[in-house]
Amino acid sequence: MRGSEEKTMVGRHIGTFLVAAALIVLLLVAFILSLAQDKLPELALSLTVYVFAITLAVFGIGRILAWREERRWNAAKDWLYMILLETIDDLLKELLPATVPREGVEPDEDITVYEVVGERIHFGETVAYSPLQLLVGPDNKDLQSHINRYASDLGPPRYVDLAKEAMSDAREQVRGMLATSGQLLEADITAMLMSFDQAIATTMRHLDSAASMRNERLEDIAHRGGEASTTQLVQEADRELAFVSSIIVESVVDSATKPKAWLENEMLYWEGQSSLRRLRA
Repeated sequence: MRGSEEKTMVGRHIGTFLVAAALIVLLLVAFILSLAQDKLPELALSLTVYVFAITLAVFGIGRILAWREERRWNAAKDWLYMILLETIDDLLKELLPATVPREGVEPDEDITVYEVVGERIHFGETVAYSPLQLLVGPDNKDLQSHINRYASDLGPPRYVDLAKEAMSDAREQVRGMLATSGQLLEADITAMLMSFDQAIATTMRHLDSAASMRNERLEDIAHRGGEASTTQLVQEADRELAFVSSIIVESVVDSATKPKAWLENEMLYWEGQSSLRRLRA
C-alpha cells in the first residue's frame, strides 16, 4: 500500500514537472521568435492579457461560484434551523401549560408560562413559523409547580403518556436531522442537540419507571379492598406521579432551552446574517 502511494506521488510530481517544462519551452520559443521579428512589445502585451484572463477566470469567477454555492448552503441551513426550532417548541407546547391559574386571586387571572410571540419568520410572503417565547423558564422556581399542576389537571397517567409520545417524536426528528443534515450544523449546536437527545432518552426512562411504580402500587391497593380507602390511595399515587413527573420533565425542558436559545439567536437576532427576514405582526 505504501509503495503504491509513493508511486502515485512520484507520478504527480513528474506530471507537474513536465507541464512546467512545456510552458517554459513555449515561452522561450515565443521569446526567440518575437526577438527575431522585433515584436517583443506585442509579446509582452499578449502575455499580460493572457495572465489577466487566467487570473480572472481562476480567482474571480471561482470566487463568484463559491459565493453562490455558499448562499445555497446558507438557505439550506436556515430551513434546517427553522425545523429544529419548531421541533423543540412543539415539544415544549406538549410538556408545558400555556397558562396556569394564579393562586389566591380571581379565577380568570392566569400566569402565562409561554406564548407565541408576535414576530414571525417569513420566506417571501409565506409565514413559515411563529416562535414560542418561554416566559417561565427552568431558572424560575415556579416552573416545576406549574408542570405539577398541569399534570394533575390533565391526569398524571395521561400526561406521562402524552409527554413520552411528544418526546419520542422530537427525538426521532432531531436524530433524523443529525443523520441526514449534520454536516450543515456547527459544532456548538451539534453538541447541544446530542445532549438534548440524551436528555430525552433519560427522561423517557425515568417516566417509565415512575409510571411502573404507580401501577405496582395500584395493584397492591387493589388487593387490600375497601372502596373509600382505595380511592384515597389511588389519588395519593396520582399526586406522587404528577409530582415526580414534574421534576423529571423540568430537566428535559432545561436541556431544550439551550439549543432553542442558540437557534433563536441564529435565526432571529442576527440582522443581515440569514436569508430569513423578520416581520412584526
